[in-house]
Amino acid sequence: MNSKVGGVIAIVLLLVYAYLIAVGCQTVNCALTTGCTSHLPGSFNDVMGQYLSSIGGLVSALVVAELAITKPGEVPAARVLTQNASEKSKNILRWVTGIYLLVWLIAGVTALMVGMFHPTTLPPLTSVGQSWFGLAVAAAYAYLGLKPNAP
Repeated sequence: MNSKVGGVIAIVLLLVYAYLIAVGCQTVNCALTTGCTSHLPGSFNDVMGQYLSSIGGLVSALVVAELAITKPGEVPAARVLTQNASEKSKNILRWVTGIYLLVWLIAGVTALMVGMFHPTTLPPLTSVGQSWFGLAVAAAYAYLGLKPNAP
């Protein structure tokens, strides 16, 4: 029961995160487009920027933590299933986990690229993209079990 509630919370946070990145990207696009009135730069307010940063940190921390405790080649979050779980349960978990990571990856890359090409248009989006990049590298290192070489 706890893992189901936690999963729903994680998915809701991811959806809010992706939504805020989409709104931020639309705001940047509108700022760069003559005559655009749908997403004016002021429509992405400071509170949205704060939530984007906070929720982005929570979602990324979950991804990094989950990948850190998952052995390479295994499905992240598989430990929440019982040993005698049905194939259907395993497949649902694979799909949900895969979609979750894909949405996190697409949202992060989008924030990174938009922030890289238009860094001053919407600074909160630029900051989230930069933070996401560092956390994505940490997630990859954690999942693959890589350790930096010591001199």
